[in-house]
Amino acid sequence: METGPCFADSALARLRAVCRQETRVAAIYAFDLGRGTDCNLAALFTESLPWPERLELELALAKALELERTELINLRRMPLVSRYSVINQGEPVYVGHPETLAVFIEETILRYSSYYPLLEALYWTIETKPLAEDLLEV
Repeated sequence: METGPCFADSALARLRAVCRQETRVAAIYAFDLGRGTDCNLAALFTESLPWPERLELELALAKALELERTELINLRRMPLVSRYSVINQGEPVYVGHPETLAVFIEETILRYSSYYPLLEALYWTIETKPLAEDLLEV
């Protein structure tokens, strides 16, 4: 995913400056949910931020990106398939703790790799199953 159309280089520089002030931000990804709207931001934290501090960070990032508001989606709380999509198709726009990010990516890929065969089997079971109207005699 390209972040060029989403955020200007100057806005990303301001975002990185804000993130460097908050040492608990391990990484931030920009990604598209596929709705044709603005880019979304997902954050990986080294530890949970208390609600007031997280709100302050979101406000500072919105200001840096020249947006009215923004929401940081917590990567650790995303469903596994969404988490995998973000790290696979999204773009890291800030990495403050590369070691933490590397461990998170490895864990996500391992979990997804274990889960994917089950997901594919379920998909093919549903796709190849006769539709209800095919079962009706006419």
